[in-house]
Amino acid sequence: MKKVRVRSCDWCNHNIQTTGKYADPFVINAERKIFCKVHYKGHEPDRDCMNEYLKNNKEKTNDKISIETKSKEKKEKEKKEEKKKIVAFRPIAIQKLEALQKHFENGPSKSSFR
Repeated sequence: MKKVRVRSCDWCNHNIQTTGKYADPFVINAERKIFCKVHYKGHEPDRDCMNEYLKNNKEKTNDKISIETKSKEKKEKEKKEEKKKIVAFRPIAIQKLEALQKHFENGPSKSSFR
């Protein structure tokens, strides 16, 4: 009696016979995950779990990238708003500086020496 190895697909949990005369078609990736692939020559695959797995991973990474870009855009907007606040404050600061310059041009007062 020959031993037959059966593993489950890491994506759909379908049982795959990996050894023997009637072994099911399967694919193993670099992470050593096994995926079932039902495919007939000259036709598109009926079930390609590895392709679905890769598409799902791409969607997840795209989501992470979009979240990162949104956070960067928010930070840039906040910086622009801060610059606008600084620019709006400048005329007030300039007026105060001019008032101080006039005060010191008139000379020191007696109260400043006490």
